[in-house]
Amino acid sequence: MANQLQFIWVSKSRDHWGKRIRENDAVEYFSRFLTPAGDLDLNGVLLDTFNQADWQQQVSYIPQAPYIFADTIGANLSFYHPNATSEQIQQAAKLAGLAPFIAALPKGLDTNIGAGGRGISGGQAQRIALGRTLLDAKRAVWLFDEPTAHLDIETELALKQTMTPLFEHHLVIMATHRLHWLSVMDLVLVMDHGHLVDVGTPQALAQHSQIFQTLVQTLGGGSDAKE
Repeated sequence: MANQLQFIWVSKSRDHWGKRIRENDAVEYFSRFLTPAGDLDLNGVLLDTFNQADWQQQVSYIPQAPYIFADTIGANLSFYHPNATSEQIQQAAKLAGLAPFIAALPKGLDTNIGAGGRGISGGQAQRIALGRTLLDAKRAVWLFDEPTAHLDIETELALKQTMTPLFEHHLVIMATHRLHWLSVMDLVLVMDHGHLVDVGTPQALAQHSQIFQTLVQTLGGGSDAKE
């Protein structure tokens, strides 16, 4: 799906894409939680002409700080798919790396957690959000805003092995500073201090974009982009 996608941004305001935005703003523009002062064209169709409710029914969104409801872990995992079976929820929890954590709890998936994630770590909250997405994989658009920012690198790399095959047949848009994700991306938008400064495949950027090369050297990682 990603290989068939084309998008064009036409800025109507000096305060948006053509000037300065945060990378997570760009993700929220695609989700339509924010409305940009410009036109975003997806495969020849303006995004703001899509029915917002229908579009968001196709979107699964993982922000840096996902919202956790005052409810059970199972209910939080099944937020997008309330009719999921216990077996489906358990499988999603396993794929999201939550199985050891849940197995150590006396009530397992029936354990109550507080609003905003009280009683769990930031990494556990992010894995619950990832489990939501994996449980309702029929949603075609996956938007990730630093989805693994609260995870240690070993846990993140293990989850990457699980997540990458599931990207097939989805449009995945990710804002991240973890450059090892470059190896599984078809197209990269390079932003520098709020400016969109380059666009291309990881391989092309590694060869021809000086600012991309500098970012890779500064942040580390992304070596697969050169292969």
